[in-house]
Amino acid sequence: MADTKMIPINSDFNMENMVSKLTQMYQSKGFDVVTTKIGSGVSIKLSKDDDGIKKFVGLALGVTANITINGNSLMINFTDAEWVGKIIGICVGWFVCLIPAIIAVYGVVKQSEFPKTVTNDIQMLINSETK
Repeated sequence: MADTKMIPINSDFNMENMVSKLTQMYQSKGFDVVTTKIGSGVSIKLSKDDDGIKKFVGLALGVTANITINGNSLMINFTDAEWVGKIIGICVGWFVCLIPAIIAVYGVVKQSEFPKTVTNDIQMLINSETK
């Protein structure tokens, strides 16, 4: 499920500085962060608990944020969200017992909110630079 957000920026906006701060922020929260420069933009893959049992019960979080500058706006396109574990958890819970399904539904809520959380963090970093 792709989701695109636009954030207004100043002409002196420094994307490398913002990406560095965002990377440090999410690494301090226990996320694996992979940053790839793509042309004039950047792709940031954020993932947490992407292995082991947490993935299969739906508690893993993950998304890729493709960030580019479009005029006076920062465009963030979210792709590759982590939904596999949530689907497995709901299916197992539906047929075996409800506990994995309840955990997976919690994971669905957290995953659906994750792009908004990342957008808010980027907005906060942009606002802190302009002050």
